[in-house]
Amino acid sequence: MANYIGIIPARYQSSRFPGKSLCDILGKSMIQRVYESVMKWDKWEKVYVATDSEIIESKCKEINIPCIMTKNNHVDCLDRASEVVRILEEKNEGADKYIVIQGDEPLFNVETLNVDLSPSVVNFYTKVVERHEMYDTNTVKVIVSNNKKAIYFSRYSLPYHDEKTKRNYDEVIIYKQICAYVFTGEMLKIYNNLKTSSLENMEGIGLNRLIENDIEVHMRYTDHDSIGVDVPEDRNRAINIIKKQYKNNGMTISDDGSIMDCSGFKMI
Repeated sequence: MANYIGIIPARYQSSRFPGKSLCDILGKSMIQRVYESVMKWDKWEKVYVATDSEIIESKCKEINIPCIMTKNNHVDCLDRASEVVRILEEKNEGADKYIVIQGDEPLFNVETLNVDLSPSVVNFYTKVVERHEMYDTNTVKVIVSNNKKAIYFSRYSLPYHDEKTKRNYDEVIIYKQICAYVFTGEMLKIYNNLKTSSLENMEGIGLNRLIENDIEVHMRYTDHDSIGVDVPEDRNRAINIIKKQYKNNGMTISDDGSIMDCSGFKMI
């Protein structure tokens, strides 16, 4: 049975939302919410936050989240994860598989991971249900083959679906990427050693680096949607979804994180 190490990459200097890893989401920083969500999976050997920010490192230490400091010159989260692999393996603390979950996914559901994770590279996808996400460039779309392998990742609304050129009138179904990635350590090193590719640079999507180099990305469908917090408006969406989840369970959660049951009794 494979053993798994989780890596949560987190940057402080985000161009679209500076400091977002530490933004408040109902009384907790986003990085804490991501870590707590991730830790609900029962197959971890260990889970680390990976960052180049001393501010994030300090916050993680305050709340006892294991943290590994990395260089500040990484192109994307997978390059950062590859450095974590090198650091861990130099200490003989590596794993069979590494699961990289973006540090801006506070709604990530670990049930997503309960599928076949045996290939060297696995990514996840789900159906777009909110129309605005079809055309939101912060939402990465994916085209998947019949054999459940990624054909292409794009910020554009793929597939193209103009009524004048469509050959049938089936429902337009668009899939989006869930930002969690399963890699062997060796494949993360291969990814990091490859030059950034043309399509990767054009789209700003790392997995296109593998596709351009004819490396298969195996896709696993999930019913569990997730929202990446890329801009401040996404934070508000995440907060509203969390509040709705509590309401559906007969509870309320206040902006400071206090939780009450349906009778108004404070639980936490």
